[in-house]
Amino acid sequence: MLWGRKTGGLYRLEGNVQTGGATVRHGFIGISKENGQGKQPLHRGTQSKRRGTWGIRNGTWRIRSGTRAQGDALRYVRKSGQTRVMQPVQDVHREAQRKKTKSILRSCTAKGAVTPKRVSFALDLISGSDFSSCAHKGGEMESRQLAKCFNGWCINLWARYKFSKEAFEKAGKITKFEGTQFESLSYRPPSLEMVSFSSSKMFAGLESRKTKVKEIMKALDDENINVIGICGMGGVGKTTIVEEVFRQANAEKKFDMIVMVVVSQTPNVTKIQDDVAQKLGLKLENFGNAERASALTVGIKREKKILVILDDVWSRLELKEVGVPFGEDHKGCKILLTSRSEDVCSEMDAQKTFPIQVLSELEAWVLFREMVGAAADSSDLNSIATEVARRCGGLPIAIVTIGRALRNRSKDVWIDVVRQLKKPIPKRIKGMDAFVYSRLELSYNYLEDEEAKSLFLLCSLFPEDDEIEVETLVQYGMGLRLFQDVDTIQDGRVRARALVSTLLSSSLLLKEDYYDFVKMHDLVRDAAIVIASKEENKYMVKAGAGLRDWPNPETIFQTYTGISLMSNDIRGLPDGLECPKLETLLLQKNSIQSNLEIPPNFFQGMKDLKVLDMSFNQILSLPQSISLLATLRTLHLVGCQLGDISFIGTLKQLEILDLSGSNIQVVPTQFRQLTHLRLFDLRGCYILEKIVPGVISSLCKLEELYFASHFTNWAVEGEGEEEDSRTSASLAELKSLSQLTSLFLVVPNADLLPHDLKLQNLTRFSIAIGIYPPEPRFQTNLSVTFDTRLSGPAKVLVKRTEALTLSDCQGLEDILKDLDNDGFNELKMLNLESCNEIKYLLDTVDPRVVFRNLEELKLSQLVTFTEICHGQLPSESFSEVRTLEMQFCHSMVNIVPSNLLSRLQCLQTVIADRCDSLQNAFDLEGLATERDGTEFLSTLEKLELRNLPELIHIWKGSLHRVNLCKLREVFLVSCIKVRRIFPPSLVQKLVGLDELRVFYCRNLEEIFGTHNEQQIEIVVPGKSLGTNMSLRNLTNVWVSECDKLRYIFPLSIARGLVLLRNIQIDYCAMVESIVEEEKGEEKVSSIEKIVFPHLHMIILSCLDNLTCFCKGRYAAEYPHLEGIVIESCPKMEIFGHGAQISPNLKKVRLQQGGAEGIWKGDLNSTVQEIFNQKAKPPE
Repeated sequence: MLWGRKTGGLYRLEGNVQTGGATVRHGFIGISKENGQGKQPLHRGTQSKRRGTWGIRNGTWRIRSGTRAQGDALRYVRKSGQTRVMQPVQDVHREAQRKKTKSILRSCTAKGAVTPKRVSFALDLISGSDFSSCAHKGGEMESRQLAKCFNGWCINLWARYKFSKEAFEKAGKITKFEGTQFESLSYRPPSLEMVSFSSSKMFAGLESRKTKVKEIMKALDDENINVIGICGMGGVGKTTIVEEVFRQANAEKKFDMIVMVVVSQTPNVTKIQDDVAQKLGLKLENFGNAERASALTVGIKREKKILVILDDVWSRLELKEVGVPFGEDHKGCKILLTSRSEDVCSEMDAQKTFPIQVLSELEAWVLFREMVGAAADSSDLNSIATEVARRCGGLPIAIVTIGRALRNRSKDVWIDVVRQLKKPIPKRIKGMDAFVYSRLELSYNYLEDEEAKSLFLLCSLFPEDDEIEVETLVQYGMGLRLFQDVDTIQDGRVRARALVSTLLSSSLLLKEDYYDFVKMHDLVRDAAIVIASKEENKYMVKAGAGLRDWPNPETIFQTYTGISLMSNDIRGLPDGLECPKLETLLLQKNSIQSNLEIPPNFFQGMKDLKVLDMSFNQILSLPQSISLLATLRTLHLVGCQLGDISFIGTLKQLEILDLSGSNIQVVPTQFRQLTHLRLFDLRGCYILEKIVPGVISSLCKLEELYFASHFTNWAVEGEGEEEDSRTSASLAELKSLSQLTSLFLVVPNADLLPHDLKLQNLTRFSIAIGIYPPEPRFQTNLSVTFDTRLSGPAKVLVKRTEALTLSDCQGLEDILKDLDNDGFNELKMLNLESCNEIKYLLDTVDPRVVFRNLEELKLSQLVTFTEICHGQLPSESFSEVRTLEMQFCHSMVNIVPSNLLSRLQCLQTVIADRCDSLQNAFDLEGLATERDGTEFLSTLEKLELRNLPELIHIWKGSLHRVNLCKLREVFLVSCIKVRRIFPPSLVQKLVGLDELRVFYCRNLEEIFGTHNEQQIEIVVPGKSLGTNMSLRNLTNVWVSECDKLRYIFPLSIARGLVLLRNIQIDYCAMVESIVEEEKGEEKVSSIEKIVFPHLHMIILSCLDNLTCFCKGRYAAEYPHLEGIVIESCPKMEIFGHGAQISPNLKKVRLQQGGAEGIWKGDLNSTVQEIFNQKAKPPE
């Protein structure tokens, strides 16, 4: 059977159909009728070698001469002006389909997978006999009738109607499963195949990508699809697409949690588990291998709706082993994976797979022009640019990298690029990806800076998808003398970051989420390895390759300048290697659980080695041959379990030594010989007990020194006249370090600091005196506690620090007079803790500008502190403050009084917690007299008010100059005297509000105040209500235990909740409705419908007086509502007084977390049934 559309006197055929031995492809067929029998088909644009006999039957085509129709068939028939969905009258592959179905189900059972009922139903429906039997009945009855009646001209209309209707109904069910793949029912994760350009630019003019994203978003909405695959060649933009899906799904609040992790070519289950756990806020360190998956499963199941994005999957990954539940195990979990192989998507049991193709020539040109700029359209370069774009083959990564390399370049460069693009692919590169490598090499070749090229190749030594810390590149680069004309490590750091910026802008590196980390696209990394093999710096890179032994010992190592075997499982190293050119050897992360066996002569043949990294290994004994590394400059032993380290002292040219996180207990005497050392890192050495006296003072060229935060065993100055007679090092030794610029140090008390210690050369420091240091967030950080007065070197540092913490400082009354009379104008963060003699931060008797650059102010446990500023504040003071936090400040009455509010023009976050006397959050009285038109609080984004028993007013005074346009998050907890949150004049300005949570506000009567303000009206089909758009971005609302609240939203506000997704109201005893009509509202007769277009979940629990969701006799529509819980609402007889339209809702649950529910066809009937059940007396 095949189908077609009639076009004039012809029928348009779509699909391929076999007629005997001939194939009829897309084209037109004409048919003439003769005695009820068709004649030979007339083909346009097709050829047929054998004749088939055709006829028309009830608007369908039937093969009458015993030929078989195979291939695709369009399921639409145009007849009598209507288009109907039809199915073939006979399934010619019925038996094959049945066998396939049984095979699939056996496969699923063998794998231990659960077959959802809908899948079984679909397979039975499509391949079973049910549909075909219907066709057979109709065909047999029709044949008998034709034989009897007027030689076949009489038609049994009733039989035709009956069986056509039955077939049509079944066809409708089948079409729901079109495009769904049920061959397998388990799942796998992907990896991070990033194309480093923003998705906004990527999708700007690329309709193919926009369409693909829409299709994926639609698949995510399908409750019957749990696993979605995205496949395509490397560099085609798979990761960019999933990043855009991530962005849109997050913006639309489709999921409670979205997690994206990388799988890579050699998946590490432990790392994948850790990545997922980190994003869920879980810690798996304390679990054994067997328990990790179970713990992760429990964590994921806590999220009702979660999307797990697995990027760069190369082979099947058992998600049960990882601990990712899906399908029947957790229906709220969806898997979205990317892979270069469609087969892998199938192996991962993707029910829907989206192949990503290269861009069309037009779209490739659009993207290339975006990367290159206006030069592409110039008459001088346009033809060349067109040729370059065409030769990129539509691959986004090639287009972006080459386009950026050509931006602002001369015509000669463009011509040269075209010439090089015409060159054949190098023979050593296999497969399709070779096309990319040759083009990525162009981007490398056109890097103007040789140092950038070297740094780029250095990044290829790290494993695929590894997060590369820029600081590691700095220290490797310094050891290799990669950076020219730099005098200090800090200079090298600046240079390295500049080079990284160049590589990022050229798309050769990708920016990671974490600060100061980058990543290499896997194809770019492969290209870099290929490039390095042709350069003077020849690399062997087998990082993360799963090796258990050293590579083939017959390999000729003499030519390599770099060897990277990091992140393998190598337990032993070979003896007597000859590597005369080797400069970089990276062996970290190999033998973490057991000792790494290093033969005595391992380093003997590496006399030119400059960088050695053996971090995260157990090394009970360093071989004596390490002393032969006379040119070694950088040595990393981070996180190592170390034995004797005295041999390190023989490395007299060593400049960078990182022992952070290792288990060393003593810094030995031999380290006195490291007179060329410039960086020494001991951070995280938690069991370090002793630094031998004289070691620190001997390191005369030291620029950067990082002590362990737990190490406080400093000798008092003057204790023991000779160094050898002291038991531990003294801080006086720091006086010998004239080149010191960076210092990380914890001192038990200020008395241990020598008074003549000069620290004025420090440009980076984190120093804690008397307290444990907080995590350093700025270049210069100082944390201090003292019991009298701060003096000496510490007071000098106070004036130069960006982040200052003062804790339990006795005798401190005025920090300006006592610590910095210049006004703290370099300070960016100030944290005051338990300084009980401070009444206010600033007394403005002195009109000087102070705290000009302060960004964060944190006040905690200040018993006598009454206000931030006493008096009128100078104009530029506090002008950069973005975050204001206070807790346990029981003498404060106002958080932000009017005299301070006018200066806080950058304020973004306000948090107040447990301030027992606080009455006003924002005191605006006194602002009305100012006439300069300034708006206040227009930058405020987050407001948290917690446990404030005396708080009466959030906003006190005139509000006409307050603008809350950027306020996104409001959180109120236990503010028992607050009666109203947002007065009417502020409601119209809440255009950015996204989340509202209100708990335990016992006297709260109103959340959103209303009055007859001018509304923005939107015309909606069906004469829907006009919409007030003031809260158009509100997505999540949760109100709990607010005993005097009668409703949540006035009707005028509810009209504008176009993005509201989740609402939960519980334990509010007086709430009668969620949406309430207000005074002055339109007459009920003029109201027809209110729409909540994105509302997804409603939870109504323990509401004793709730009667309905919406008051008023208008219809309410919830097009995306999928879940409702109505629990312990005894007076709720109806959901709304008008029609309640919820096409996607299937049941109403009676308790949170419960699976059972009730559904009676619509919301009102269902709520009525719930009410009636509760009203029935017990039997």
